[in-house]
Amino acid sequence: MRIIVRILEFTAGALFIALLAVIVPAREKRVEQPLPFNHKKHVEAGWECINCHPFADHAQHAGLPQAQECVECHKTEMPKYPDNKAMREITELLEKEYIAKGREIPWKVVHRLDDWVYFSHQRHVKLGKIECTTCHVGVDKMTEPVTKPLFPIPSYPQIFAYNESVRTMEWCIACHEQKKVTTDCNACHR
Repeated sequence: MRIIVRILEFTAGALFIALLAVIVPAREKRVEQPLPFNHKKHVEAGWECINCHPFADHAQHAGLPQAQECVECHKTEMPKYPDNKAMREITELLEKEYIAKGREIPWKVVHRLDDWVYFSHQRHVKLGKIECTTCHVGVDKMTEPVTKPLFPIPSYPQIFAYNESVRTMEWCIACHEQKKVTTDCNACHR
C-alpha cells in the first residue's frame, strides 16, 4: 500500500512540475528590443542605474536615455576600450539610424501595471533608498536587453523569478511590512 501511495505522490508531483513548465512560460509576455544592450558590461564599467534611467530618483517612471546621450557616453568611453568593436558598431548604428534621422530608440515597454495600481520609482529609490536590483533581480548581470518583466518571486524556484504571470501583491506587502511602511490599500491602489 505504501508503495502505491508513493508512486501516486511521485506521479502527481511530476505532473504538477510538467504543467508548470508548460503553462508558466506560455503566459510570459516577451518583447523584442530594437538594440542589443548589455547591463552587465555597463555595471562593470561603473555605471549606476540612474545614469541610463534618469528619472528614477524624481519621477514615477524610471525613463531611458536619449540616443544622443548614449552616443556621447560611448564616444567618451571608446578611447579606454580601443579593441571594443561592439561599442564602435553600436555607436555608429545609433548615429546613423537614430541621431541622423532625428529619432529616438524605440525601446519596448516590458513593465506594465494595471491602471488601478500606482507605483512610483521616486518613492522607492529616493525616499525608500531601495536598490534597483531589490525589485529588478539579476538585471545587473544581464547580457541581453530586457524582454520581460523583472520582478522577484522569492517563494518560487529561480527559473520563475522573472515571470510576471506569477508575480503577486503579497511580495509587495511583505516588503512594505519589512520596511515598516504603509500597507494601506489606497497608497498603491487608485
